[in-house]
Amino acid sequence: MLFKEKLNHSLAYLILGMFIMLVYQYVISISDPTQNAIQNGQQGFDVEEAFLIDTSGELTLAQLLSNKALLVKQPLSEIPWNFSSQAYWIHLVVHNNNQHAVDIVSHFSNPMLEQLAIYQVINNKLVDEKELGWQVSGLDRMSRSIPSYDITVGKEQTIELYIRIATEGIANTPIDLYTKDDFSNLVRFTFLIWGSFVGILIAMALYNLVLFLGLKDSVYLLYVGYITSVLVMLGVVIGFGHYIFPESIIRFLRENIVAANVSVMIFTLSFALSFFNAFENKTRTAIVCSGYVIYLIAFSFISMFLPEYIAAPIFFVSMAFLYPAAFLLIVQQYKINYQWARLYIVSWIPLIVGGTLQPMVLTGVIEDSFIIHHALMIGVLFEIVLMAMALAKRMQYKKEQALYNATHEPETRLANTYLLEAKMKKLFERNSSFAVCIIEISDFSNLLPYISNTDNNDLTLMVAQAIERKLYNKNNFLILEYEKNKITKLARINEGVFAVLFEITSTASKEQDRLKIQLDFLQSEMEKGAQLGKLFINLSTNVGISLLEHQKEILASDIIKQAYQALEKGKREGMGFGIYKQKEAFNVAQRLALASDLQQALRSNELELFHQPQIDINKKIVDGSEVLLRWQHHDYGFIAPDVFIKLAEDTGIINELTLWVVDRACRDLEKIISLGYNDYNVSVNISGKDISEPHFLTHVKKVIGQYDIPLSSLTFELTESVMVNDFHHLSQIMNELSSMGIHVAIDDYGTGYSSLLYISQLPFNELKIDKSFVMNLDTSERDLTIVRTTIEMAKNLGLKVVAEGIESKVIEEILKRHGCQIMQGYYYQKPVGFREHLAWLARYQVD
Repeated sequence: MLFKEKLNHSLAYLILGMFIMLVYQYVISISDPTQNAIQNGQQGFDVEEAFLIDTSGELTLAQLLSNKALLVKQPLSEIPWNFSSQAYWIHLVVHNNNQHAVDIVSHFSNPMLEQLAIYQVINNKLVDEKELGWQVSGLDRMSRSIPSYDITVGKEQTIELYIRIATEGIANTPIDLYTKDDFSNLVRFTFLIWGSFVGILIAMALYNLVLFLGLKDSVYLLYVGYITSVLVMLGVVIGFGHYIFPESIIRFLRENIVAANVSVMIFTLSFALSFFNAFENKTRTAIVCSGYVIYLIAFSFISMFLPEYIAAPIFFVSMAFLYPAAFLLIVQQYKINYQWARLYIVSWIPLIVGGTLQPMVLTGVIEDSFIIHHALMIGVLFEIVLMAMALAKRMQYKKEQALYNATHEPETRLANTYLLEAKMKKLFERNSSFAVCIIEISDFSNLLPYISNTDNNDLTLMVAQAIERKLYNKNNFLILEYEKNKITKLARINEGVFAVLFEITSTASKEQDRLKIQLDFLQSEMEKGAQLGKLFINLSTNVGISLLEHQKEILASDIIKQAYQALEKGKREGMGFGIYKQKEAFNVAQRLALASDLQQALRSNELELFHQPQIDINKKIVDGSEVLLRWQHHDYGFIAPDVFIKLAEDTGIINELTLWVVDRACRDLEKIISLGYNDYNVSVNISGKDISEPHFLTHVKKVIGQYDIPLSSLTFELTESVMVNDFHHLSQIMNELSSMGIHVAIDDYGTGYSSLLYISQLPFNELKIDKSFVMNLDTSERDLTIVRTTIEMAKNLGLKVVAEGIESKVIEEILKRHGCQIMQGYYYQKPVGFREHLAWLARYQVD
C-alpha cells in the first residue's frame, strides 16, 4: 500500500474514532433518567409492591379488593413473566411523607401491551381509572408510545394503584414512579434518542437506495430492507413508530410483531450472503444459510396466524441459530481473503450486544433501564454506520477488482494492453520519453493448434516470468504496476506477444544501440526452450521497437501499432529486430485518413493507369505494355504504389481496386486495338488477396464482358508469393483463366518461393525475370548464370520470357544474345499516362 493510501486510511479511522467518542459523550450526557425513579424510602415516599398472577384472566378489581390476601407481597422484579395467556395484577401502595402535595407519574415501559388498566384507590374506594394498551381506541400518540398515568398525592396521603396487564405476547412491563419533572426529562431524552435514531436510519436508507438505483447491486437493496425492517420492528417494540406510521399500520404491525422481528433476521442473513457473494460461491455453509433464510420466510408467514404467546418462543429459539449461522458464514467467507469484510465483522459486535440485552429484559433475566431499553437501538445505530463503511470498502474492493480484471489477463493474471496504455498515458502527462518494445515468440500461432489451453497458459507464464526475471534489475525498463510487493514490467498484449516500456535518457540513435544490447538476453534466454509435459519446445523471439521522438500528441494505441510495424519490418528483413522510423510509414491516424482518401479516389476515378511498353526485340515492334497504377494525392502528392497497395490490402478494398484496374486496362486495350494495334498485349498485376477472394473470377468475367477485346491479349501477372498460399485453389483459378483464354505470367521470378513443381503443373504462359537479376548483368557473373538458366528453362517449357529493368544498350544486347525476346525498362520508356503512351506508340521507331 502506498504512503498516500495509508495516510487516507489512517485519517478515516481517526474520524471514525472521533465519531464513536461523540456518540459516547452523547449517550453519557443523556445518562439514565430511570435512575431518578422513586424508590421506597426515597424522596419522601414509601412504596409497597405486590402482585398477583390471574391464570384465568377473569379476576375483577372488586374481587381483588375484597380478597387482598391473594396478593404476593414481593418486589415487582420477582414477577414470573412468561408467554402464557394470563393476566397480571400489580398493587402499588404510595405514601407521601412530604409536607406538600406531589405530582407523580407512573410509567409503563412496554408500548406493546394489549390491555393496560390503571385503577386509583383511596381508602378502598375507586377514585379514578384509565385504560391504556394498543387495543384501546382514542388514545393520543404520547399515551401509546410512552404509556403513563398521572397522580397527585396529597400531603401525608396514601394512595393505592391496581394495575392489570394482559397480552398475548411479552407481558414483561417495567413500572417506575417519577416526579413530574423527572418524567419530563425522561420523555425529553427519549424523544431525543428516538429522533436521532430515526433520522440517521432514514438518511442511510435513502442514500443506499440511490446507490442501488445507480449500481444495480442487490446488496444495497437488502441493506435498505434491513434498515427498514429494523425501523419497523423497533418502532413497534420501543414505541416511536406511533410518530412515523399511521395508526392502522401500527396496529397491523403490533398484531404481527413476531413476523416483523423475523423480517429483521431475514434481511440480516440475506445481506450477509449477498455482501460476501455467497450465492455465487455455493459453499455448504452458504447453502445451509440460504435454507435457513427460506425457513425464516416461511415462519414469518406462519407466525401471522399463530397466537403471539406461541410464536414468540419459537422466534427466540430461531434467533438462537442466527448468530452461529452468521458466524460460520463470516468465518468461511473471510478465509476466501475478503479483507474488505473486516468492518462488517466488527459491525456485528454492537448488534450482538444490543440484540442479546433486549430478549434478556423481556424475559426478565436482567432489569430494565433507559440505556438497556434502548440498547438494541444504539447497537443498530453503530452497526449500520459500520455496515455502511463496510459497503464502501466492498465497493472500493470491487472497483479495484474490476480494474484489475480489465488490466490483466483472466487465465494468466498477466498485465494486458489496457494496463500498458494506462502507464503510457501517465508517462505522456509527465512529458517522459520512452520506447515501446514488443517481444514476440516466433511462430507461436503455429504452435497453438498442437497444445491445450492450459499448456498455452503455462508456456505464456513461463516465458513471461523468464523475461520479468531478466528485467527485474534493469532500471531503465519501466514498472507498469507495483502491487503487494510485486513489480510488473511486462504486459501480454496478444497470443505469444509481450510488451515493455523503456526509458529514454539520450538521443534516439544511442538508445537504439543500448536497446539492442540489453535485449540480446532474450534470444539466449529463449534458446533454453521450454518443457511442456513430455514436449520440449524450441523458442526464439522477434522484437519491434517504437522510439518516441517528437510524438507527444499521438495515442498510446498508435505507438503500440508502430512497434508492431517495426516487428513486422524486422521479420521481413530477416533480422528479428526492427526499429520504427516515422519517415517510413504513416501513423495510424494518417493511415486511416489515407485509406478513406483512397476509397474516395477509387470511386471518383481520381486514380490513373500508367503504361510501360514491352518491346519484342526480334520483331522490332511493341509487343504490349504493363499497366501500373498511380495516385497523385491532393495533399501528400505522389503516393508510392507499395504504400497504397498495402493499405488497400489491409483495409479490404484491394479486390475493388484490382477490378478497377482490370476495367481500365480492358478499356485502354480496346482503344489501342481500335487504332490498329491488333496484336497488342496488356499485362495486369494481380494480388494474392484477389486470388483468395471466392468471387474473383465471377467479377472479372463481368468486367471484361463489357469490352470487345480478344482475351488472349490480356495477361494477369501473379507474384510468386501467391503460389505458396493455396496451391489447389490457385490451380483451379489458373485453369479457369486458361480456359477463358487469358494468359498468366509469373511476375518477379526468382525473388520468392519459386518451385519447378508449380511451373510445371500450373498453366503459365509467361515468365517475367525480376529486374534485380537484370540490372547488373554486365558486371555480375552470378546474375548472368541465373538469367541464362532461367531463359533456357522457360523456352524448354514453352513459356514466353519477359525481362524487366533494362536501362542500357549493353543489358539489352546480353539478353538478346541469350535468347530473351521481350524486354521492358526505362531504356525504352518510363511508365506514362495513357494519352502520352498512345502518342509514344504513334512515333515509336526501332533503331
